Amino acid sequence: MLEMWNNLCNALFDLLLGRLLSFSWSAALIVVAVATALILALVRRLTTDQDLLRRAAADRKRLKQLIREAKADGRRADVVRMKQTRVMIALKTLGQEPLPLLASILPIALLATWCFNRLGYHPPAAGEAVRVVFYAPASAVGQVMHLVPADALKADRWVQPIRLADYGGQPTGLAEWLLRAEPTDRPHRLVFRLRDKTYDRAELIVGRPTYAPTRVFDGPELIVETRLREAKLFGIVPGLGPWLPPWLTAYLLLAIPLAFLLKRVLRVH
Repeated sequence: MLEMWNNLCNALFDLLLGRLLSFSWSAALIVVAVATALILALVRRLTTDQDLLRRAAADRKRLKQLIREAKADGRRADVVRMKQTRVMIALKTLGQEPLPLLASILPIALLATWCFNRLGYHPPAAGEAVRVVFYAPASAVGQVMHLVPADALKADRWVQPIRLADYGGQPTGLAEWLLRAEPTDRPHRLVFRLRDKTYDRAELIVGRPTYAPTRVFDGPELIVETRLREAKLFGIVPGLGPWLPPWLTAYLLLAIPLAFLLKRVLRVH
């Protein structure tokens, strides 16, 4: 199901935004942030009673002014009454909020998934060193794993020992390779062999605007990671921990202010 979702998102937005990837990563992220803000603004305009929200905004603005005047004159009863009126207005407009939120979830989720699959890393260039890590069960520590040689693919060593490592706080086995590859018409298939079993779901794409999935699960304890260079806005915006990688940090820093700006420009309440 997850693979189908990823394929849908990639196919849809590769068609709409894919050409941007051939030019500038930062430009692509900026366009995506603008698209996100535009989606939020247009969905809100189409799914809410803008006349009601506009009148409510005007009433709140007027009440704010009247409350300030009543406080200055010491009219406490009037202040209490107008604050109650302000609460009633807020409750009246509260019903307008769920629908735009629900209507925005699907397009934003599609777009965000495409960003995760296309904008998180720099695609490796021809001949660039790429570190590939295979996580195996801890019981495999001390054994060796084979990466099957392939045309246009070079490795420091095709056979690597499995050593003890840590993954998510749990002991695991780990074997790693340093690969260099040349561009080919099809992705490089990474085929691993451990004892009598073969694992062949991981790929490496080189010299193209896109990259293959950087983490592939071949079982509950079998994970292949391709460690590509993380992409940063203008090469400087960092990540904020494991849950906010550089691309997502930059995306939020752009999309959130743009959403408020476009709402103001388009006069969406």
